[in-house]
Amino acid sequence: MQDLLLYYSFLQLHGVSARKEIGLWKARETLDTLAARENVQLSFFDDGNDPDGSPCSASRSIQALREKDAMFFLDRLESKEYYRIAYSFPQDVMFLDIETTGLSRVYHYITCIGWIVDGQYDCWIRGTDPEPFLKAFQKAKMIVTFNGTMFDCKFLDLYFGTEDFSQKPHLDLRYFCKRFGLSGGQKKIEQLMGFIRPGSIKETDGKEAIALWYSFLFGERTALKKLIEYNYYDLRGMTHLLDGVFFGSIYGSIFPKRGKPRRFEHNIKCDLVQCLPPEETCKCIREEIKNSISNFSRERLQDAYPYRIVGIDLAGKVSRRTGLCLLKGNKAETRVAHTDEDIGKFICEKKPDLISIDAPLSLPNGRTSVYDDDPERHFGITRESERELKKRGVNCYPALIRSMQELTKRGIRLAEQFRNAGYPVIECFPGAAQDVIQLPRKRTDESLLKRGLSRFGIQGSFRTEKVCHDELDAITASLVGQFFISGFYEPLGCPEENDLIIPQREYRLPAHKIVIGLAGPVAAGKTTVGEYIQQHGFQYIRYSQVIGNSDTSGVGPLGRNDLREAGAALYLGKGQYGLNEKLEGRISEDDCVVIDGMRHNEDYTFWKEHCFTRFVLVYIDTDYELCRSRFLQRGNEGCTYEEAVNHSAEADVAALRLKADIVIQNNNELKDLYVRVDHILVELKKSMDSEEQQ
Repeated sequence: MQDLLLYYSFLQLHGVSARKEIGLWKARETLDTLAARENVQLSFFDDGNDPDGSPCSASRSIQALREKDAMFFLDRLESKEYYRIAYSFPQDVMFLDIETTGLSRVYHYITCIGWIVDGQYDCWIRGTDPEPFLKAFQKAKMIVTFNGTMFDCKFLDLYFGTEDFSQKPHLDLRYFCKRFGLSGGQKKIEQLMGFIRPGSIKETDGKEAIALWYSFLFGERTALKKLIEYNYYDLRGMTHLLDGVFFGSIYGSIFPKRGKPRRFEHNIKCDLVQCLPPEETCKCIREEIKNSISNFSRERLQDAYPYRIVGIDLAGKVSRRTGLCLLKGNKAETRVAHTDEDIGKFICEKKPDLISIDAPLSLPNGRTSVYDDDPERHFGITRESERELKKRGVNCYPALIRSMQELTKRGIRLAEQFRNAGYPVIECFPGAAQDVIQLPRKRTDESLLKRGLSRFGIQGSFRTEKVCHDELDAITASLVGQFFISGFYEPLGCPEENDLIIPQREYRLPAHKIVIGLAGPVAAGKTTVGEYIQQHGFQYIRYSQVIGNSDTSGVGPLGRNDLREAGAALYLGKGQYGLNEKLEGRISEDDCVVIDGMRHNEDYTFWKEHCFTRFVLVYIDTDYELCRSRFLQRGNEGCTYEEAVNHSAEADVAALRLKADIVIQNNNELKDLYVRVDHILVELKKSMDSEEQQ
């Protein structure tokens, strides 16, 4: 007992402060000398009670030492003093370290748990029986980690569905070392303290540990051996740090040289070959991961296969590479661009149905400029989507951090150009997408990302030819587009900002059952069709209703020509998306809707970006002279038909015909028009029923 550090520890006794303990050390006191005087001097240490009501005395401490009751001291000492318990009861201490696929407890998972107890290393591999680890943990009285408070214990609690790991008495070396001027990551402190890892893993870090796990999943058993070795030396490094701080800065300095504490880093036994599971078990591990984690089937994305999707991994500077990808079905075609002109040519050549861009496509709510001299800079540099990703443990840069300002500016400009040209655009973040669908990130290992995309079912020359990481992220960006079209996505953001789209495994119920947009020349019959569809249970709404409410002149209801003027003013003021947002605000959720009066490409792209397959653009095409005749019959338009048709508000209408899903020729009698509309509604209902069944 006299060899134990705790035999000379007095802070656990009632009424003993750190200053009083120093006085007792100077007087060469021990628990025995104090206990011998307790019967005579009852006022010494026995004027307080333990939590169980019994006196807190030196005699009780001696009894706990004899019974090897570490919990007695763990209950009475602050965590910063746990080193006293560790060096008194080393057999009850577990050094603990986990490996994961990343930092997010939402999207990443534990791959390996390693531990050392009483000089013996062992490990658990995901997909095998965790019982040996759990038994060892339950037996241990305290744990030692590096940053386990913020990382390891939270992951372990989540996986095992408990709070036991966070509540276990814990000596976290990250904070323990910091008390003695040693800051930074574990490897940095190891180097400062002279711990040398073997050459085979000397340069291995957390990023490579992730790559090793994916290499193992892709068939390389030796990668798992190296991962276990890396984990083992993480734990060996912890024993070195604890010993280094204790014997270098505490023992003989803060705490007197009493007792005979032994070093944790000595005599550690480990058979790394024995820790490596046999090949048959490795196959079972891979199958378990496939079934329980990486189990998203590409068959669920088949609704997106007919569509051409362009993914863009945008660079902030024109001088840097931008990765481009066209994905249709499971075929990916990639290339590299530098200028906006190069990107525009690719878009014009491929004519995509959807563009997915890896770049911020909006400013934080309230900001007016990407730059630091923005008079509204007090609104901050971070958007809601970036805050949400950070909460989930996914690292992403704020949209207006200085290194991102030019990228954000370029992304917003290109998105506006594409939408003006009639191409729907969504914002994505390939890194987050890779986390969700369990693909290794490019910064982990480019070759592994390439293999991961291939295993996910993507085909193309990128599998055999040399491509840059920007092209691989462009493939991922286009893949996000397939998740979006198929309904397996989550929008992150707020109404005032552009949504960031990330994949999710659960199907997202659409906000509206179906949205029919009506476009066509002036007097083609859009309102007639809209009001007829309204009779079939659709909510009917017109842009003119919103534009009319936007008028503040106070002169009363606006005529058709006045509405055209007001609509043109809104459009020129970059307000078309805002107008559509106001329009959507009037629509009931989970409703069938018909929208009368689509005139601009942005009307089409807005609804494609919000509903995609649930949005159908119907173009009413009518003979020019027939339209002119109907226009004249209406009367009171305030202008000629030629003036109405050539108004700037009607300039993009003809282009919408090329975007239309359905074109109705309205040159015959009204009953013929209604028959055609009835047929369309029947087909749309069949399509909706089929999609809901899937």
